[in-house]
Amino acid sequence: MAKKRFIETRFYSIFFMVIITAFFISILSAFYLLTEKKVNTLKENTEKKLVLNSFDLPADDVQNFDKFIKIQNLQNRNYYIAERSGKLIGYCFPINGKGLWGSINALIAVTPDFQRIINLEIVDQNETPGLGGRITEDWFKDQFRKKVLLENGEIVEFQLVSEDENTNKAQINQITGATLSSRSVLKMIEEEYSEILKVLK
Repeated sequence: MAKKRFIETRFYSIFFMVIITAFFISILSAFYLLTEKKVNTLKENTEKKLVLNSFDLPADDVQNFDKFIKIQNLQNRNYYIAERSGKLIGYCFPINGKGLWGSINALIAVTPDFQRIINLEIVDQNETPGLGGRITEDWFKDQFRKKVLLENGEIVEFQLVSEDENTNKAQINQITGATLSSRSVLKMIEEEYSEILKVLK
């Protein structure tokens, strides 16, 4: 009986797949290493723009970020202090919560007395495109601008109303068809800000 060549054995397929897999992993690893610095820089600049925007500062002026913003640490979580011409504008805290399909990460900027929201920015989210993903739309985020967040020492519990309904100071128009995502944002703000205040006290 003639001896089989290696290429005809069942081990050849396994060997071939191992080589191919190693080859493509090497390419991906090389690509990751070559682009890692650029990706991190882009991510850092994007977050800086969001921080500046949360304080209504020029978001395109990333080069002067340190001129306006100081970074402090709060129990292993960075937060931002904004000043302009020696005057304190407010504080910005990273917050996160659980959405329908994954985590929601955001920035909430508040006035120096911690009573009122300056702006809310959504950093990233995994909600359904066209539905829950609309929490990143300006009309939804802008509803939180200048809202009273802390009243008589208590966090204001915002209530959801339909998208086309008029709102009062404690109401937020929900996204039609995405009640859970809308509610997740309110819950994130309430729970995270409550923890922030506890630590600050």
